[in-house]
Amino acid sequence: MRAQRTARWIGGTGVVVGASMAGLCAARVLADRFEHVVVLDRDRLPDGPEHRRLVPQSQHPHLLMKAGHEILEGWFPGLTDDLVDGGAILFDIAADVHWWDQGGLARRPTSELVSPAMSRPYLEHLVRQRVAALPNVTIRGATAVGGLTEASGGGRVTGVRLDDDTVLAADLVVDASGRHARSVRWVEELGYESPVVDQVHIDTRYVSRVYRRDDRRTRGWTAAAVMGGPEAKQQIMCLPIEGERWIVVLIGVNGVVPPTDDDGMLAMARSFESHAIAEVMETSEAMGPAVTHRFPASQRRRVEKLRRFPAGWILLGDAICSFDPIYGQGMSSAAQQAQALGAQLDRAGAVDHRLGRRYFAAAGRIVATPWSIAVGGDFAFDGTTGDKPFGTDLFNRYGRRVIIAGQHDDAAVLRFNAVAAMVRRPASLLAPGFLLRVMWASRRGPGVVTSSGDESAVTLQSTQATR
Repeated sequence: MRAQRTARWIGGTGVVVGASMAGLCAARVLADRFEHVVVLDRDRLPDGPEHRRLVPQSQHPHLLMKAGHEILEGWFPGLTDDLVDGGAILFDIAADVHWWDQGGLARRPTSELVSPAMSRPYLEHLVRQRVAALPNVTIRGATAVGGLTEASGGGRVTGVRLDDDTVLAADLVVDASGRHARSVRWVEELGYESPVVDQVHIDTRYVSRVYRRDDRRTRGWTAAAVMGGPEAKQQIMCLPIEGERWIVVLIGVNGVVPPTDDDGMLAMARSFESHAIAEVMETSEAMGPAVTHRFPASQRRRVEKLRRFPAGWILLGDAICSFDPIYGQGMSSAAQQAQALGAQLDRAGAVDHRLGRRYFAAAGRIVATPWSIAVGGDFAFDGTTGDKPFGTDLFNRYGRRVIIAGQHDDAAVLRFNAVAAMVRRPASLLAPGFLLRVMWASRRGPGVVTSSGDESAVTLQSTQATR
């Protein structure tokens, strides 16, 4: 597989620190613009779709939103077919999802918001194969980076220093190593400022387990999400993944810790108003023990506000913004940031301070949308603390009306899902015509489920809201 020469040639060497999805996206973009691209990761990189020791969240459900899916397919034509051939499931997030929230079940109109469902290791494995096949890309695992090197006169990064004290020269260094972004400290050591950091403390706990999927049983849906309401501080989700498996995750926030034993997990699943996912757990064979993960806080580095930083230094992915994984935005946001980096490299035609300023400004605009969705959702729960964006409480109250409207009106659920899939901005939910539609549809109150199991037996009834 050859890198397609459709972009502006910059030349030289680009180094990417981190070989997870953000780093692989960055490498794909740099491969069209640099003679050599080297991707470094301190973790051992497996030959197959295996969970990695330094990526503990990979054992939990991941979503590739429509926006990210389209970018990846554009970079790697045929990737979707390869995913599906290996067992990934294409599903429409509007039509194929049993979505219970705000006391009722969302309507399920057909949409164009179709994306593949699969495990994170499987997606990353196929993308890593595609990137490694590019003739000018080298991926090196078990290689730790210990610092940056700078030009003698200052002002420009010239490469990275590995932990064995060898130096790898580079014209551009992209830190896609994750939320800790060690290069921020290295830049400080060179005398530059570090970005202001916004944090929202949510303390999300995950308990995930894989079950054997039997497609002979008709459930009427492909994936499911059941929300327990802000006061309950708990949620449950079920996604299909390759290997004819389900992955189910129990989620608790701000003091709610999901159980890990069979009886406790099933009891929590049965405590929700919809028992759709509980029935999957009851009727499917568990394939291994439950695994846990804790996410303490969403974090955003305000790179767009940086005034002094060295040329040739870029942050990307979780190094800029680390969202609560419950919203499934991380991989798609990283792909959008990498796409923006390519556009700014083409515009600048060189690795200079203009490139950094323009890219950081673009990245700031990209993460603003998913950040507003994630932290807005986090602040719906009591106990969340941190930098609350202006208008969050008002937007959350309106958001609940949008969800209720989506239980009665196709247009409402389609617009809501387009925003969730990152193909429309949250501001589109406030368009005057749509706002009036939401107010009209939501006046009927939440839909009521008359049975608690298989969606084929679920009937929605319109009721008058009593609160």
